[in-house]
Amino acid sequence: MRAGLVFWIGAGACAALLFGSAASASAAQAPIVPPGFSLRATHGYRMTVLGAEDPDTGRGAVILSMRSRHAEAVYSVPASVTPTSIEADLGGLGRVDVSFVPSGRSRTERSECRGEPVRVESGRYEGTIVFEGEEGYSQVDAAFARGEAKMWLNLLCASGASEGAGARAPGARLTVRRRGGDRFEFRAMKNGPKRPAMFTASVSERRGELHVARSVNVRAAPRAFDFDLRSGRARVRPPAPFSGSASYRRRSRHSRPRWRGNLRVDLPGRSDVRLTGPGARAALVRAVFNPAHPF
Repeated sequence: MRAGLVFWIGAGACAALLFGSAASASAAQAPIVPPGFSLRATHGYRMTVLGAEDPDTGRGAVILSMRSRHAEAVYSVPASVTPTSIEADLGGLGRVDVSFVPSGRSRTERSECRGEPVRVESGRYEGTIVFEGEEGYSQVDAAFARGEAKMWLNLLCASGASEGAGARAPGARLTVRRRGGDRFEFRAMKNGPKRPAMFTASVSERRGELHVARSVNVRAAPRAFDFDLRSGRARVRPPAPFSGSASYRRRSRHSRPRWRGNLRVDLPGRSDVRLTGPGARAALVRAVFNPAHPF
């Protein structure tokens, strides 16, 4: 068993790994086998693969992330995982079938938030690593990859990004969601009328046992997100990979907000996703992207 490693796959727009005693192991203890690896992919993406095993049931899973500067696609699928091997069938997207080959040495690694040091076996995973992203957004074809533990240790770090909301906040957050079959979430955020605008969009889908979560995030000039909280109006015109625009309007406190336009987004592996239309529900509130903001 991989030192108490536990896997958990969320039902929302992302997947994560939770783990036990190995994450707090000290440098004086026996080295652990790195639970995954990372590789450079085409078109500016980087692949990260993590294998996990439930110590109670013995069931395994693989989390495969394809990440670029402003976009990410995360794939999770049941897999065969042992302390020294990872085997996962991604169907038409590819396959990971590798075994860890130790070098006979070890090294000490820490998370980015400077947690407890962990001794890690040096070595590499060897075998088959093939991935072909939908719509050709990125590809990987490799026979080996250096074993890594840092991305696994970094899961211990809490995110430094947070939000605050309230009557005194000078900024605004526009959130649009659609539940059901073709679900998505879109957010526009500004810390004030003259501050830069931030946009995110994500979709989540399932194909049999394969779960996929895709997301993008961009920063834009203030004029890309105009809002007037008092009148209940907002308009967004995000830059690429978004296209088009959309407007929000709420006539009264008791009426349902109106969300209209031709706003779309290109996500990794899924282009031209419509972010308006039937079933979309929007909300505009006072907010600030960091409660430390002096408002």
